[in-house]
Amino acid sequence: MAYTPIKISAAAQKVVLKTASGLELINKITVDSKPLKSSAGTFQLVVEGTSNALFDLQVQRSSDSRYYNFDTRTFASTYSNFSRLKRITPGSYAIQVPSASSGDTYEVQVYTNPAYNTEIDNDNNRYFAKVTKKQFKSTTITLIVSGSGGAIQNTTIGTLTSSVIDDTSNTIKMVDKQLSMQASIVDLGFFITDTEENSNIGTWGQKAMYWETGNYTASGGGTNSTSLTLTSVDGLVVGMQVSSINSVYQSELRAITAINRDTNTVTLDGNETWSDTHVILFRAYGPELINEAIGIKLSVDSTVVKLSKITKTVRTAITTDTATINLNGTTGVGAGARVRIRGLLPAVDPNLVTISAVTPVDLTNGSIVITGGEILGSERTVRVGTRVHIDGCSNEVFLTGNVNFTRFPSANQNIYIDANKILTAGTDSA
Repeated sequence: MAYTPIKISAAAQKVVLKTASGLELINKITVDSKPLKSSAGTFQLVVEGTSNALFDLQVQRSSDSRYYNFDTRTFASTYSNFSRLKRITPGSYAIQVPSASSGDTYEVQVYTNPAYNTEIDNDNNRYFAKVTKKQFKSTTITLIVSGSGGAIQNTTIGTLTSSVIDDTSNTIKMVDKQLSMQASIVDLGFFITDTEENSNIGTWGQKAMYWETGNYTASGGGTNSTSLTLTSVDGLVVGMQVSSINSVYQSELRAITAINRDTNTVTLDGNETWSDTHVILFRAYGPELINEAIGIKLSVDSTVVKLSKITKTVRTAITTDTATINLNGTTGVGAGARVRIRGLLPAVDPNLVTISAVTPVDLTNGSIVITGGEILGSERTVRVGTRVHIDGCSNEVFLTGNVNFTRFPSANQNIYIDANKILTAGTDSA
């Protein structure tokens, strides 16, 4: 039934009117303007009119089409007379809203009856009017540490549930959270990217935070091109980066510099290659872009990244002066790591003695070649089982930090910490 809503206001004053014809009038229906949070709460309904106006009231919610029962103060699955408040003079009514984590829209319907000499001051419909009240739904943010390329597996840190309007600040805390690594002997360890020296401890920042979109589909192919046409560009913003094409991670992470929403075309800051119908994923890095893309406000503090110390042992005795050390396993060791071992003679500074080569990578065998010094085995034999300490590189990584959320999205979202922004994968040669 088409109608024109009558006056709706956030504030109400009692009005006493009476028409010349003797009719009683409902002249204002008000639902308070304050947003209804996801948790249980109330909203106030005000019906105003002449002193003897009579009306029926009905409240229905959208999620299941149930009607509010004013006797039981619950929503009933079937309509009945008890679902209506009968023959009530105008006044103020606080309606209790049960918890609804999914969110709802409540439709308030007001009826009058000519038999009771009451009409609604509404030109289109004198016997019916409605107003609506929206309850925001709860949504969940899941924090995940990710690592592209498969070496670092997704590690879920924690979840938070709130709503876009709830006045709460929420924090997911990490204390030495160990990252999950790929179970493989082909492992040259990781270095901390943001550290002043080759160290086992460093920091990470908010630029490692990102949100990744759903699937976008290429409309037509491109070869070494900066102009990418998609079937849709809805939800994309300038600054987001191409993270995956046809399920292949794009380490260059080409950024969007312009969006033409008429042609569904984005301009990238570097060349990419794709085929028609390829699925494209985009990432928004940093708090500003994440907020612009999906409305999540976040910050980070107290961030630390640690590498566990690696200790290997000598596999074959060293009896000559050499730069090569045979180890009982080289897993987790990468070129560039520092070495400490009994019998080491540094050329300049012990802290400058590093690994120049690892061959092969193996759980029980393998060797390393050092630079910046040598082992004086001719002066004193380095026995089998002698400990070799590796600093600055490890296959065991731990994150600490607080990720603070002050605004939630309208839908469930995953927020990621990109381990590739924090760690640098080791190599077998410097």
